[in-house]
Amino acid sequence: MRPPNSLLIAVLVATVVLAPLGGALPAVVHAADAVTRRVLPNGLTVLVKEVSGADLVTVEVLTRAGPRVEEPGEAGLGALTLAALLRGTKRRTAVQIALTLEGVGAALSSATSADYTRLSVMALSRHIDVAMEVLADLVTSAKFDAPELETVRRINGTQARSAADQPVTRAQQLVAAQLYALHPYGNPTLGTVESLAGLTRERVVAFYRTFYTAPSMVVVVAGNVRAEAALEKVGRFFSQVRSDPVPHRVRLLPAVERALAPRPQARQELRETQRTSAAGVAVGYLGAEVGHRDWAALRVIGALLGEGLSGRLFVEIREKQGLAYAVGGGLQTRAGPGLLIFVAGTEAPNVPRVLEGILREIARLQETPVPAEDLEAAKQRVIGTHAITHEDLRSQAFNLGLYELLGVGYAYDARLPQVVAAVRAEDVQRVARLYLQHPTVGIVAPPGR
Repeated sequence: MRPPNSLLIAVLVATVVLAPLGGALPAVVHAADAVTRRVLPNGLTVLVKEVSGADLVTVEVLTRAGPRVEEPGEAGLGALTLAALLRGTKRRTAVQIALTLEGVGAALSSATSADYTRLSVMALSRHIDVAMEVLADLVTSAKFDAPELETVRRINGTQARSAADQPVTRAQQLVAAQLYALHPYGNPTLGTVESLAGLTRERVVAFYRTFYTAPSMVVVVAGNVRAEAALEKVGRFFSQVRSDPVPHRVRLLPAVERALAPRPQARQELRETQRTSAAGVAVGYLGAEVGHRDWAALRVIGALLGEGLSGRLFVEIREKQGLAYAVGGGLQTRAGPGLLIFVAGTEAPNVPRVLEGILREIARLQETPVPAEDLEAAKQRVIGTHAITHEDLRSQAFNLGLYELLGVGYAYDARLPQVVAAVRAEDVQRVARLYLQHPTVGIVAPPGR
């Protein structure tokens, strides 16, 4: 049987708050530290959190430039643009960017997710100007040299092909594409080899100029820096960020995306064959957007069923029956309708029993109130995970920016534990009956299975 890999692990541990990018240095956490919010004249939203206890600072730039804003035929454009802009600006090559940051001991990270792209630099507090200057350079004057763009296209294409060759990942892609058939969330983050081939340099540049703009961006500064000093620096270094408004079609998304991603009215099943000894199973449902009254209960359902070694699916399917080498899942937190998905990696003959086991546990949630101790354990798992993702400056800054960018405001980050703690057993059962009625199933297995 094929062992689990990093892509599978990433699927199984997906939670409401994304884990911090690797390599962040620890810092003392002060949960009560105030956050200063300011919108600059060009429309850029800036958040500053003063954190004493370590001579460090992190600067995060989150931009609404993920798959959610891609148009038909543009799958992978957000990730391609982010990777390409890191290959050099009009002032610096990629090597010079690295040398500039490494010369002061700073670290640059980047990521693309459904709703955003992320650039992050952590440095000693005295080198905050270097961090901001490099980040501002990246978001205002990326060069997009044709040879560099082709290199990035090949790399992303290889990664996209590799992801699609993993049974569990591919099963998840099938489910997402079906549930978001008309919504850009259905696009794989990296795109496909075919979609990447059609993304010309002109389209990349146009996407960059459209979405790497002040009204589409949140800059977060956290660390050993005074709020007024940080605001002055952001205003100075990011003054050249374009102030073009968010495109009209993107502003309309909140009003129409439920129509673009309606909840299914019947069970759906998609099957695909791969020449592999392993099989992947995914069961997905459309949930609610972050901040919705049902979001916290869906988040708890995700934890109750799919997270950790005590999740019901892990206990029942893997530990008791030995039917899968990996099983889990959870709710993907999004600005639009979130995806609640549960996945398993198994041997092909076990697929029917694994699928039956997942659906049986979901039915149990709908039919039987969750015992008080199980509910409390699931809520504490969510709250604990949330706390762990705040253990360093980089993740503190990211979480503030994430909720601001998703439209619920940075303060939701601090409120989240209370929102989750308020979930009752009757909320879980009601939401399970409402949202988990008709599963969308994706199965990837060897031929003949």
